[in-house]
Amino acid sequence: MMTLEDILKLEDEADFNAAFAAYNELYEHGPSDFNLWKHYYFFLWAAIEDAPLEFRERVNLGQNLQKMYDEGKTQFRHLSDFKFIAGYTITIFPYEFGNYEDLEKEGKELLRQAHEEEPDNKIYRMVYLGSLETVGEEYSKAEIEAGPVVLNKFSGPGLMNNYFSQVLNRKR
Repeated sequence: MMTLEDILKLEDEADFNAAFAAYNELYEHGPSDFNLWKHYYFFLWAAIEDAPLEFRERVNLGQNLQKMYDEGKTQFRHLSDFKFIAGYTITIFPYEFGNYEDLEKEGKELLRQAHEEEPDNKIYRMVYLGSLETVGEEYSKAEIEAGPVVLNKFSGPGLMNNYFSQVLNRKR
């Protein structure tokens, strides 16, 4: 059986088929492992844009993404990192999870909760402030402060690390 590290290498190689099969096998043995859940969930979320249409249709991507989100809510809702990852992904593509308006609100609420639970977390703060209707000087300051933290936290392999290190490192 492959390890999570092996799967992250497959993600970097854009081998969606092999990564999906390996995630399924590994997840059957460790569905309560948050680290595994977050990478698998993010893999499915990233596949919305990055994977070929044939792959998305064959694996019933929307249904699998919804299932992983629901399992995450059940098992990990108490974790700030769950709230951050789920909240972020939902606010970017709320229509992938069901009712657009309700889920966009749910995503923003999850981001708010993550920020309030860990107010010193610079990444949570920046993303939460970015989710608000008006973005001002406070957000600009948060971007600068979060840049080095983002590069440190998301320096490893895999789609999630690559995505967040590019998208959340907004330091100019």
